[in-house]
Amino acid sequence: MRRLAAARGGPIRVASALPVALVAPLLLAGCGTVSSGAETVARQFVDASAAGDVRTECALLAPATRDTLEHQRGGPCETELGPLALPRGTVVGAEEWSDRAQVRTTADTLFLTRTSEGWRIAAAGCVPRGEAPYVCTVEGP
Repeated sequence: MRRLAAARGGPIRVASALPVALVAPLLLAGCGTVSSGAETVARQFVDASAAGDVRTECALLAPATRDTLEHQRGGPCETELGPLALPRGTVVGAEEWSDRAQVRTTADTLFLTRTSEGWRIAAAGCVPRGEAPYVCTVEGP
């Protein structure tokens, strides 16, 4: 540390800027970066889909998304989700913003929301349309 003379009363210590330069990127890394929780749930959802485990897929849906699916299709989630054949793929990236997240796979884009039960799938089977909103096979209100 360097010593500088204070205007009144003696030397003060000033920390070098180097530690700040090393710490700042780590602090900023939490903004809009990979969310391990959202990414983990997305991986579980994709793995369950690949294994044909519709019960686990349904358990990972956000309650509003599950309710919408059941209402629109007319049956329980476990019956209605399987025939939709959602794209699978491998998780390649995730971004989180407060209580929302987007997880990209090699074949799909998933949108997640944080619920009282943790991260849950709010929309799946989503395809970008340029500047227009994504079109999703499964989504809540």
